[in-house]
This record gives sequence, structure tokens and C-alpha cells, in this order.
Amino acid sequence: MADFHNKSTRMGLRVQTGTSLEGDPILTTLSWGGVADNAAADDIDAVAQALEELLEFPVVEIQRSAVDTVM
Repeated sequence: MADFHNKSTRMGLRVQTGTSLEGDPILTTLSWGGVADNAAADDIDAVAQALEELLEFPVVEIQRSAVDTVM
């Protein structure tokens, strides 16, 4: 029987770096690797909130993405 095995997990913070001439937000993603594949959502949120205090731009979305292999 096949199973998923985590290869890598990343946290991404979508930050608004400005506004277009049309008034739409300009977004950029900042990404960090080495996130534990079993990290709780509350833990990722706490790290994101701490990082936001160090950033020049506001965080508009917190993401977690994982790459798994099938074995």
C-alpha cells in the first residue's frame, strides 16, 4: 500500500507592498523552508505574527505548503 512521505514544508507570508494605479493591492510572497510537517496552525500563526512585527509591509495571508512523495 502506498503512503505519503513529507519531503519539505514551507511557510509563506503574502505581504502587500503597495497599490496599483487601479487601486488593486500589489502582493509579494516571502517564503521560509524547514517548517515541521506536523506544525500546528496556531504555531505557524504565532511565528507569522512575530515576523510581521519585523517587516515593513503588512501580512495579508499566511500559507503553508508541503511537498510529499508517494512510496
